[in-house]
Amino acid sequence: MTGTIEQLTARERDCLRLVARGMSSKEIALALGLSPLTVDGYLKEAARTLGVSSRREAARILTAHEDASLQPPETPPQNLGAEPVDLAETVHSGVPLPPKRSEAEPRFRVPFLRQGRQTNDLDPLNRLMWIFGLSILMLIAVANFLNGLGALWRITS
Repeated sequence: MTGTIEQLTARERDCLRLVARGMSSKEIALALGLSPLTVDGYLKEAARTLGVSSRREAARILTAHEDASLQPPETPPQNLGAEPVDLAETVHSGVPLPPKRSEAEPRFRVPFLRQGRQTNDLDPLNRLMWIFGLSILMLIAVANFLNGLGALWRITS
């Protein structure tokens, strides 16, 4: 397994370290200044290189390898089944990390897909509010258009 870990690129290692911190592809992309699709590509290639099927598994292998290289040789390696309490110490690349966002904090949600997101996460009440708001905006736009057409008609006649 040690031979395959050395085959990982620096970017793949950075992405795996941030996965070990529990970050999503979108958050990793924001931290590294990449697109989420590029991050997904790095993670897939890293998992393929390590011969595992998931990004979490690849991140655990890298974390265990780096922890083992930091420990003195006489101490046994830590249990791979248990997650360390804080994995922030395993990020050695100096990558600036975005602040952790709490789900309790309110955030502005929009009814259309944003970069890196595959599904709409609005609840039914928010969807109804967006439908109502957008229909009001459409009515105002149509009214202004018709008002402009009426003004043009009066000018030309």
